[in-house]
Amino acid sequence: MIKNQLQEIRNLPIYISDGNYSSKYPKGEEFINEGVPFIRANNIKNNTIIDSDMYFISNEKHAILKKGHLKTNDVLLSTRGNIGLIGLVPQKYDNANINAQLVLLRPTDQSIDNRYLMWVLKSSDVKRQFQKLQTGTALKQLPINKLLDLKILIPSIEEQRDIVKAIEHIDALHQKRKETIWLLDEYIKSVFLEMFDDQTVNSKRWKIKTLQDLTTKLGDGLHGTPIYDESGDYFFINGNNLEDGKIIIKNSTKRVSQEEFEKYKKPLNENSILVSINGTLGRVAFYHGEKIILGKSACYFNVKQEEIDPLYLYFILKSDYFVKYASGNSTGSTIQNVSLKTMRNFPLMLPPLHLQKQFAEIVQRVESVKQKMFLQSQELDIQFQSLMQKSFLHIG
Repeated sequence: MIKNQLQEIRNLPIYISDGNYSSKYPKGEEFINEGVPFIRANNIKNNTIIDSDMYFISNEKHAILKKGHLKTNDVLLSTRGNIGLIGLVPQKYDNANINAQLVLLRPTDQSIDNRYLMWVLKSSDVKRQFQKLQTGTALKQLPINKLLDLKILIPSIEEQRDIVKAIEHIDALHQKRKETIWLLDEYIKSVFLEMFDDQTVNSKRWKIKTLQDLTTKLGDGLHGTPIYDESGDYFFINGNNLEDGKIIIKNSTKRVSQEEFEKYKKPLNENSILVSINGTLGRVAFYHGEKIILGKSACYFNVKQEEIDPLYLYFILKSDYFVKYASGNSTGSTIQNVSLKTMRNFPLMLPPLHLQKQFAEIVQRVESVKQKMFLQSQELDIQFQSLMQKSFLHIG
């Protein structure tokens, strides 16, 4: 085998098998509560196999479906729908089986490291090849005969292991930062419950008020389409631009001119909160003077800060309590829609303002730590992408 040159997978010592098609494929009634794990693409996450929503088949069915028998450290690749999803089989799934969405790749000698194979298949160069090799329009597919044309870089086994060690070191640090951010979010949720109890219980018998009582100028955005202007200074946003307290301007977000802004602007100020009320419910963001006009799926209101702390209100609006209320009172079957009347009537308990502000101070301290973690995570992600690019940059 020639080292440090791109080689087609068909010429490498790798056993490749797709999942199980034809009449042998399990029907719905053949899945059982316990048995042999039957792995699908949505069981692949964070480079491994997760237990969530796992299907099982009988030993008898497993024996019939011979193509998909797995071994520990096999590399699994999704080749239908979400092409390029990749994971390594952990020991607990040794001798499991796979469905027709997946292909297994198994090095057959010591010249290729399994973990190296997984990481090279996750490289940007290989992702570009996936796009060129895939077929289909509505449902994208990567047939095995096309997969065999895939070209990857295979250095010496020593270099492979060095590359894996370096990549997985940075990846572990990156994942640790992400886990820390998640734990900080969970901590804030626990503090909220400890201080204020569940909204549905209200064991401390605090006052119940509606959102209308605690806000002013509650309304939604434009029910229509403005005139777009690629060179405009203002952005036309909807509920899908609201994310974790921030207004996110995407590459696809349309721009409008100042003239359009003046026609459709809303009375937003430093006390304004935005909430998605159409489609995905419960996305929330604070307004910080961004140059925007709102679409109809974004509801806005200005908080009466003398009665309720904005951060306290924000966490209620992000809670399951609000989402259940909004969903339970929405209209529409395919796309949920929450009326402004429903928003105005949203009931929430109102603890003493000084307790709300104590909670807000805790949130601000935690957010400061989260911001540091986030910046470190971004830096690690840049290092990770750079290392991936350098490690798998092909020769020739």
